[in-house]
Amino acid sequence: MKSIRNILYILLCPILFSACSWLDVGTKSEIDADEMFQTTEGYYTALTGVYVNMGGTALYGGNIPLLATEPLTRQYTVPSDDTDRSKWSQYDYTTPGAKTFIDEVWGEMYNTIVNCNLLLENLQKEDCPEFEPGVWEILSGEALGLRAYMFFDLLRIYNEAYSVNPECKNVPLKKDFGFALGEQATTEQVLTSLVSDLKYAQELLKPNDPISSGKNYDNKYLAYARNQRMNYYAVTALLARIELYRGDYTAAYEYADEIISSTQFRFIEEEEIIETDMYGKELKIDRIFMPEMIFALANENILSTSRSSYESLNGDFVKSESCYESGDVRRNWLYINPSANNKINLIKYQRSTLAEDSYKYEVSTVPMLKLGEMYLIAAEAVLKDASAGGVAPIENLNILKGERNTTQLSTDADATTIEAQITREYICEFKGEGQLFFYYKRRNEQSIDDGYYSGNTTMMQTANYTWPLPEYEQDFGYGN
Repeated sequence: MKSIRNILYILLCPILFSACSWLDVGTKSEIDADEMFQTTEGYYTALTGVYVNMGGTALYGGNIPLLATEPLTRQYTVPSDDTDRSKWSQYDYTTPGAKTFIDEVWGEMYNTIVNCNLLLENLQKEDCPEFEPGVWEILSGEALGLRAYMFFDLLRIYNEAYSVNPECKNVPLKKDFGFALGEQATTEQVLTSLVSDLKYAQELLKPNDPISSGKNYDNKYLAYARNQRMNYYAVTALLARIELYRGDYTAAYEYADEIISSTQFRFIEEEEIIETDMYGKELKIDRIFMPEMIFALANENILSTSRSSYESLNGDFVKSESCYESGDVRRNWLYINPSANNKINLIKYQRSTLAEDSYKYEVSTVPMLKLGEMYLIAAEAVLKDASAGGVAPIENLNILKGERNTTQLSTDADATTIEAQITREYICEFKGEGQLFFYYKRRNEQSIDDGYYSGNTTMMQTANYTWPLPEYEQDFGYGN
């Protein structure tokens, strides 16, 4: 029965419709869904709902960038009186709190994927309403890209690492809207499917997306900043991330280099992070580094999550600032709090709660794909396979280091040194984003930095990197 209830939850509560009411009664669901997609406005509402759901606390507004993944990197101290989270940070996935993380991420992710499926199915129907030329392609490309993004994170969380077991089958591949369970596919099969979808999304987006084509549209949906949507370059960046994950270093380099070479994105200037007037009054604050965002997910949930769990006096604290050099611009993400005995708060998402200060900030967002990662992907790809690309690892790594105002590597640095510095940059570059845990897992690291960056490490077991499936999914027979 638990399995049945879970399937119903996933399929019957899409956020793009209000309070699940549209599916309260059998056939009424089909009627309301049909009505939803009779006009172009319904399609915009549906796709916006996918973004909203992704920004919920269960996903990218809380659990994935902060609450669930960051403690697993060993970079933070977790309050000892929070027993569940303390055990979670030690890879005990059996507590009630752990089960909440496991169930929330799985359920909300599949719920949102199914909403993408519903939208994509309707976009393919013959009676799909007519859009302004190019808009249908943009909507389809975005939906394909978002679905692939979520499926890939499900793989990275619930499947064993590809480098450990490419045949793992914990994550069902569901590409329809309906009551049928998803296909029990291996990681290899899912990745192949995602790459195919993303390449198709590229074809749809490149000649139509304003960010890649330069086209202008009257459509109000496209008035949103394109780096806050799954745009052409975001799809390309996701391909770079996936190809590195499965070891196709040539493809990973090519996709990353396309973004690096595009000039659509740039590194933030130090003076742009906190702009002040001649009296020192703060005029503008950008700790997210928005010029670097290939895709940043707009949502307000990350603010409350950060305030309660990382900016407070009794939440998680960054263990040490030692990995950052004194001039590193990323030190703006840290605050040595005298009210907390000089413990270090993560303030990447911090902003004033005063209405009169709102002008200082851009839209609240969570980094999903960004420029710095593309330089790291390009560097690692060529380090692993010298024939993968034309730019040496040191060159791309030093560009990133230079932009962060840190010491660059000497041109004769050996592979071991370069690899260690790539790891250091992942530690420094992705605070509060969840990506460091995925980096360690991809590489199946058996020892990781203990958070103090003093040369000491924490031993890891391969099993620590893979969350168990929700109990109801295990009961139903999913998993290897």
